[in-house]
Amino acid sequence: MEKKKVVLAIFTLQGNGAERFALTLAKGLVDAGHEAHIVYFKNIIDLPVPENIKLHFFDYQKYRAIPKFMRAKFAAKAFDKFVRKTVGEPDLVLSNLYPVDFILAHSQLPNVHMVIHNTTSQEYAEQLKGFAFLDTLKKTYLAKPCVGVSQGVSDDFKLLFGQDAPIITIYNPIDVESIEETADDFVPEHQDYIVHVGKFKPQKRHDILIKAYAQSGVSQKLVLVGTGELMNESKQLVQDLGIENKVIFAGFQKNPYPFIKHARLMVVSSDFEGLGLVILEALALSTAVISTDCPSGPAEILAKENLVAVQDIEGLADKICQTLQNEADLTVSLHKQFYPQHAVQKYIQLDS
Repeated sequence: MEKKKVVLAIFTLQGNGAERFALTLAKGLVDAGHEAHIVYFKNIIDLPVPENIKLHFFDYQKYRAIPKFMRAKFAAKAFDKFVRKTVGEPDLVLSNLYPVDFILAHSQLPNVHMVIHNTTSQEYAEQLKGFAFLDTLKKTYLAKPCVGVSQGVSDDFKLLFGQDAPIITIYNPIDVESIEETADDFVPEHQDYIVHVGKFKPQKRHDILIKAYAQSGVSQKLVLVGTGELMNESKQLVQDLGIENKVIFAGFQKNPYPFIKHARLMVVSSDFEGLGLVILEALALSTAVISTDCPSGPAEILAKENLVAVQDIEGLADKICQTLQNEADLTVSLHKQFYPQHAVQKYIQLDS
């Protein structure tokens, strides 16, 4: 097997979905005998970095002074030069998330692909009410071939940009071995609880989850792992509903896996997801999961019995009660397409 040099570009290493994907795929590439380089644009690293992955900081901040209509081309030229100098000529470049995609649409490096982590039409629903933003997105995402992290993401992409839009599907992998190991790092102080892991942002709909939890009346506590812009609103809602003694705000956790492993149940309440890595992580740890049947992701992983309509507070409350009584019935095994070896093989075969 020919050794490949792969660059994964991402804005920061702070967060969950795309950031964990970059680290997991990089580790999978190294384990398979390839060379993995992560280039990050803002100097924040909150996540544990596996061994033998080379990190490179590309200081994007200095290009912020350039007017936006010129910035991408200047920054892309600088990025290409930076990669060639620090890494050498790559065999594959994977761009992750819009701030980076916006720049790398202009990259002249070989074999640049953009990884689409969310349903684009949902993620940019507000901005897409004006046609100008659709043109901006087209200029970015039709400039390079793309990879959707689920079939739903790829289908949504084609609906938005046309059936000929260059996108294929490769499911996001999770590092099952590492998840199982780190899940035993500690035992959370909380016992007999339901868990949710995710940023407090509009997409995740903590409000739906909190209302459904309150309505369910179950005795188990609700542990919310994460931080974000809507956290204070969620805290206020918890107070308004009089359940502050039952809801625990655990904050951002570098290692959320012990919280997932020891939970009686994980609940995902999103309006939309790209794939839903936390669902896969829960399955890897044999934790029962219920989720909203949101566009792309959950329905490609879970059985119909594990799903509830989006924004259905009563349905979610009922499903929480039912599942806590019959956990074993809703435990799903993890398909091999979500393992790193499978994703590495697919990515290595990509050609521009």
